[in-house]
Amino acid sequence: MRRPVRRVACTLAAAGFLYYLVPLRLMRTAGDWAQAGGAVVLLAVLVVVFRRQLLRQVRTGGRTAAHLEALVNLLVVTVLSFSLVYVLLAGHEGQFTGLATRTDALYFTLSTLATVGYGDVHAVGQTARIVVIAQILFNLVYVGAAVTVLGGAVRRRVGDAGAGTGGEADRVTPGGDGSG
Repeated sequence: MRRPVRRVACTLAAAGFLYYLVPLRLMRTAGDWAQAGGAVVLLAVLVVVFRRQLLRQVRTGGRTAAHLEALVNLLVVTVLSFSLVYVLLAGHEGQFTGLATRTDALYFTLSTLATVGYGDVHAVGQTARIVVIAQILFNLVYVGAAVTVLGGAVRRRVGDAGAGTGGEADRVTPGGDGSG
């Protein structure tokens, strides 16, 4: 179980760096191009990681650990993608109130995902509201998938524990001596 946790942590770190590296303005200086190059390299690394994960899931028949890793990676990529869209929309007048930086966008995305909704950042423009609606719909589907995967994992663990601690053959019959 340590390897999937390490892979998820590495994916989270790479995606976080990528999130802050992606250039959101016209590239005019060498620094802008270097930033874009770093973003492309990190994106390529993430693509390779996700490709390996997909192949691993196909080979293993989709074990629970692989499903959980896929759900976490999907969540990371989706949260950062929505955050980038929110940052871009915030650059247009009248789309968001209270959203000025990438960190604001990440905060808004996570508070929407968690259904907290503090109200300090909110969509006011129609385009921004449509994107928020898309995120809310994603959240519903994602939570349903997560519950299904986690529920299946719990059922398998309970079933494995029941099989290992004594199944039907080890139970005492009503006669009390186990002879039937």
